[in-house]
Amino acid sequence: MALLDIEEVAVSFGGLQALSDVSIDVDKGYVTGLIGPNGAGKTTLFNVITGLLAPGRGHVTLDGVDLTRKRPHQRARLGIGRTFQRLETFGTMSARENILVAAEMRKGWSRDGSSPAAVTDEILERVGLGSVAGERVDRLPTGTARLVELGRALATRPRVLLLDEPSAGLNETETNTLSSLLRELAGTDLAVLLVEHDMAFVMGTCERIHVLDFGRIIAIGTPAEVQANPLVRTAYLGEEQEHDGARRAPVRAASVDGTNGADTRPAALELREVRAGYGPIDVLHGVSLTLPAGSVFALLGPNGAGKSTTLKVASGQMAPSGGEVVLDGKVVKRKSSDALARAGVCSIPEGRGIFPNLTVIENLRMSTYTGPKMSDVEERTFSQFPRLKDRRKQLAGTLSGGEQQMLSMARALATDPKVLLLDELSMGLAPLVVEELYQHVARIAEQDVSILIVEQFAHEVLDVAETAAIMLHGRIQLTGPPHQIADELDAAYLGLASSN
Repeated sequence: MALLDIEEVAVSFGGLQALSDVSIDVDKGYVTGLIGPNGAGKTTLFNVITGLLAPGRGHVTLDGVDLTRKRPHQRARLGIGRTFQRLETFGTMSARENILVAAEMRKGWSRDGSSPAAVTDEILERVGLGSVAGERVDRLPTGTARLVELGRALATRPRVLLLDEPSAGLNETETNTLSSLLRELAGTDLAVLLVEHDMAFVMGTCERIHVLDFGRIIAIGTPAEVQANPLVRTAYLGEEQEHDGARRAPVRAASVDGTNGADTRPAALELREVRAGYGPIDVLHGVSLTLPAGSVFALLGPNGAGKSTTLKVASGQMAPSGGEVVLDGKVVKRKSSDALARAGVCSIPEGRGIFPNLTVIENLRMSTYTGPKMSDVEERTFSQFPRLKDRRKQLAGTLSGGEQQMLSMARALATDPKVLLLDELSMGLAPLVVEELYQHVARIAEQDVSILIVEQFAHEVLDVAETAAIMLHGRIQLTGPPHQIADELDAAYLGLASSN
């Protein structure tokens, strides 16, 4: 029997089946991976294991002891430790004090006679924090603060350590250091369960990997077996279409300079060396891209690469800490998102951003506050999306996922945008629905709307894009035509060797 055994766990949120009969096992002495696209159910499963969420059915067992009905603090005392996706430390305390808090608390309930100070010194040395032990955590680099959080979890002396995206915000050197540390920790008979979106990190660290998609386990195996699994490729990249040796021509051929092949169209939107982050965590590290007028640009990359943050900066929802945003040739400085919207930038966020308790017509009427007539909005919407006409009086929250995306696009188009920003259009939708939505995107692009699309499912969007880029670790790694980017997707999404 594995040290940690998850057996046929199911979780529902209303009508949404977040986990369906999920079974995984985690052995001591190894780093086990748990991966999957955004929304697959990974953090939900972590919450079930730690007791923050009760399953509808199924069992969680630690070394033969059923934890399913035990409270979070009871599980922690039995040996379940955890870090979180968002960095959770005591920022005004030193690295030593953060770890000492956990060591003191463990002594209080374990009564094992250990010295909290000695335990803290041992952990500081083990994770390489000795030189910054006295520094306030909120003044440490993100990678070092992540080690503090890891050290604090280790101070509880867990038997199983759950790590939720521990490499977020780390540079390549810090990620390599963390990988070595996790393998070393597992070698001390600790069981490590790792949720992570950095595939190179996962493939180089884990002995065995479980893959979740839409709340179900679709693959289990070694890194090589998982990388070669066609179901995993589809989960991360989407359904690859047949192209008879070539991709479909883009919506509009680029106007190029015959001397050097450069696109001669003016830029509708530019990002120049943009840097941005959340608190102490740096996410974007000098992002530059150009969206020519009347073009479709696909920004691709695995979850956590910085794609949505890029859109937040472009739409004015987040102020960059460095670099420039240029709209229609003019540098945007300190403009709010509503000011940019009035200037022609329209954003459709991840999750669709509709009003679920309003009808389709009422959702569309919201867009008339910016000036257009309701009759014009209806005519444009129902000619572009005929299906919505039959559902005009239906509550938006009861529409299918694809219809909700159509409604969000229709409402955006009612404002006559110059630049349309689309975030994860395909999220949570079936492949056939995604294909239909991208047909709508192609028609929108033909109306001289410049479109920047952020996507995880790459194959569908490459069929409508003129230009694409791969983003990893908050940086643009490669920009080029769709066929060139398609050849590099395996390396970006699944940690395989690049063809370059």
